[in-house]
Amino acid sequence: MPRRAYCKEIIMGNMQFSDVQIINLSLLITVRDSIKQDRIAACCKFGLCEAQARLLESLSIDQILILVANLGHECLFLPRQDMVSLLTLPLPLAGAVMAVHPPHHAPYAPQPAVVQC
Repeated sequence: MPRRAYCKEIIMGNMQFSDVQIINLSLLITVRDSIKQDRIAACCKFGLCEAQARLLESLSIDQILILVANLGHECLFLPRQDMVSLLTLPLPLAGAVMAVHPPHHAPYAPQPAVVQC
């Protein structure tokens, strides 16, 4: 396997994860562990509601691996809408601007399935 392809995939047993799946895996485990340490702080840091926190906290590593493998190549954690403007700010200002302009979280509402090309 070429080095570049190896960097894009991780092999776990018989599962190969794409870069998007690795991001989902990493963040799900990080968020779950953060919830287990301090639920309130984790909810604030990651913009979670109580139901989301309860569900994520209850997942085992095996359950997370199976979820990630079956969710496919769709990112669960989308970038902030203001990411480009934040990344182009002078570095000393970026943290302060992020602190006063948190990401906007829309209230949860189930969306109808949308076919994307």
